[in-house]
Amino acid sequence: MKTKVRERNAAVRLRKKGLSYNEILKEVAVSKSTLSSWLKDLPLTWSEKRYLRSRRDANISRGRIKAATANRARRLNREAELFKEAKTEFKRFVKDPLFQVGIALYWAEGAKRSDMFQFSNSDPQMVVLMLLWIKRFFGIEKDSVFARLYMHRPYAHENWEKYWARELSVPERNFRKTIYKPTGLLIKKRPNYKGCLRLELPKSTNLRRKTIMWSNLLVEHYKHNG
Repeated sequence: MKTKVRERNAAVRLRKKGLSYNEILKEVAVSKSTLSSWLKDLPLTWSEKRYLRSRRDANISRGRIKAATANRARRLNREAELFKEAKTEFKRFVKDPLFQVGIALYWAEGAKRSDMFQFSNSDPQMVVLMLLWIKRFFGIEKDSVFARLYMHRPYAHENWEKYWARELSVPERNFRKTIYKPTGLLIKKRPNYKGCLRLELPKSTNLRRKTIMWSNLLVEHYKHNG
């Protein structure tokens, strides 16, 4: 019994010094539930409470910094691995004209800050070429590629989604909801304009990043080889 009293007194003393429950348990050999029952109603002065809060906040800050540092290290490791993979593939593909054309097209018309690989253009032939590039260098078939059409609402009745699906041989079910852009015009300035189509690859953050790495490697390639 005396041992329990000594342990309780020690726990109270340590708590008043600002130690956390986990820190006290390293010094006092009791269960956490026992410690909690001893300390839950412990009267503390204002300064003791303030000190406990400051230690708690400091621990939280250290924990956040530690977690952020660990996350950054993991991210850098993933980035290094991805770059190593991109560099190896670049050496294998660089002599293929389609590889270089696709990189240039994405550099000009692809998304740079999105979370996924996205390519937009109003020229069907250019979009078809990008689909071929995606299949050859990513191994992704058309059935797995999504599309979204951007056009002006006054021309919605023209149903250009069907046209694009036919031209690209992409299933209509792969078309996401069309985005209608505002316009004050009621007559087309460009009668043959069929909207702007965006290709989207789901869960493709690494593919987008790899493509941008390839574009940088292509620049370096021509700097060194002319």
